[in-house]
Amino acid sequence: MAEKLVVFDPTVEPVGETFKLAPRAGELTGKVIGLLDNGKHNSDRLLKQVADLLIREYGVKQVVTQKKPSAFRPAPDEQLDALAQSCDLAVAGIGD
Repeated sequence: MAEKLVVFDPTVEPVGETFKLAPRAGELTGKVIGLLDNGKHNSDRLLKQVADLLIREYGVKQVVTQKKPSAFRPAPDEQLDALAQSCDLAVAGIGD
């Protein structure tokens, strides 16, 4: 007699989160841009290139770069608040 084999489907439907998109910044000339480094290998090099390009090509006044304490955890609220206070807009960057 053949044994019965039970197969389970381990997949589930992804739970979608709804996010409100930030308003577009518009013109970048004269703006202060924050770049948040996730701390992974080479992310600092990538964001340095992005910062240079923003200043050279888009007339950005200043780029403020901060590094997350851990690549595997969200940035602390205090760090995000500091970027929000000192910058016109911010970009979270990644690198591997």
